[in-house]
Amino acid sequence: MSLRGRLRTGLTLAGQSASVLGQHPTLVVYPVVGGVATLAFVATAIGGLVVGETVSLPVAVAVLFGVYVGISFLTAFSVAALSWATREVFAGRDPSVGAAFRAALGHTPALLGWAVISALVGVVLRAIEESSDVVGVIVSALLSLGWVALTYFVVPVIVFEDAGPTTMLQESGRLVRETWGESIGSEFGVGLVTILLMLPGVVVGGAVFVVVPGEGALVAAVAVGGVVLAGGALVGYTLGAVVKVALYSFARDDRLPAAFEESLVRP
Repeated sequence: MSLRGRLRTGLTLAGQSASVLGQHPTLVVYPVVGGVATLAFVATAIGGLVVGETVSLPVAVAVLFGVYVGISFLTAFSVAALSWATREVFAGRDPSVGAAFRAALGHTPALLGWAVISALVGVVLRAIEESSDVVGVIVSALLSLGWVALTYFVVPVIVFEDAGPTTMLQESGRLVRETWGESIGSEFGVGLVTILLMLPGVVVGGAVFVVVPGEGALVAAVAVGGVVLAGGALVGYTLGAVVKVALYSFARDDRLPAAFEESLVRP
């Protein structure tokens, strides 16, 4: 299948996942909770570092790395709950938010291990990017793309297979190889849909800036437009997770959930 065909498949998968989300709008709750928890965690950690007594550089670096790990964990935790809830929806059940988060809680050690690995890789890639000029940026970008591809199914593998650190990476890589075309297409498709969902935020922000008089125009534009933009981003993020669980199900069971067209992944 051509790149154009892959993109068309990705857009169709995104559209069908939007239908799933329309029937089960509570799925968007998980990234909202994860986002709020992450903001609160970062504000608390960084705030404590700023208002505290002067600390040495090693301590500051350790704290910042801990923040990085915490962000990675909270993100993975919310995605784990969302993935579990999505699979329940695919099975025809109506999962509660509490049950989904309890399911994610049962995989805390693996999710924390993944967060540490993710943070370490992120720091290394950042160091490569800053160690050189254009070459470092290019190498870091290529390695980042490879890492994102390799770890595409990590959270579903953790949640549905209770995998450890080594297994989660091996299984994610294997599943990506089996569905690489659909995975790439879905990433582009969902990315494009997410951009379209965020555009109203820019339009609304611009309209507010024009309408509101005085010095408060910019603040009002950023506040109102930012809320709309964030809403679009959260919906797009949820759609991406739904597609990912659908593709995971296809890779594992050789069939898509009933909400998706089987012909999309069949030659």
